[in-house]
Amino acid sequence: MRGIIIPTVNFQFPTCIYYIYRMTWEMILGFTLPSLMVFLAVYYTMNQYNQQQTKMNLLGSRQLNDKVTLPLKLQAYERLILLCERVNIADLILRLKAPGTSAIELKSALLMAVQQEFEHNLTQQLYVTEELWQVLLAMKAKTMDLIIQASDGLSSQASAEEYATKLITLTSNETNIPSRIGIKAIKTETSLWS
Repeated sequence: MRGIIIPTVNFQFPTCIYYIYRMTWEMILGFTLPSLMVFLAVYYTMNQYNQQQTKMNLLGSRQLNDKVTLPLKLQAYERLILLCERVNIADLILRLKAPGTSAIELKSALLMAVQQEFEHNLTQQLYVTEELWQVLLAMKAKTMDLIIQASDGLSSQASAEEYATKLITLTSNETNIPSRIGIKAIKTETSLWS
């Protein structure tokens, strides 16, 4: 009878595991530290590149935006200067005073003209600073106050001529004419960004 042959397994430790097993921690650090340094250098370089590209894109879009909005801003400042000129009390009186009208009628026409001029230019506040718009609103209020103040002490039968004379005298006594303050504020603001 033949004997049973039991195959013997010649187990050998895998070569790759053997080499890993034999590596010391110095060897592992010797491989990983240079790799880590290369990774960090590439990451830093790419990060700087991305930041530079973002800045360039923002600058390009800002320049494009300026090409579009600059003409609109200039147009808004022009219209606001025209508004200041149109609500100048002397110009309002010349435009609205008609022969045979009463002081009450002229006063109402002046107040309505100032209000309409501002309503017509309300959208211009999109292109100017909040501070400038507040100066223009104060100019409107002061102009309307002067128009109302000039009617104090006049009789109900007063003519437009009497009222206009009193209003011009009252305005000439003012050290700061509202429309001139508005124009000066507009010029100051435009000089800041040009």
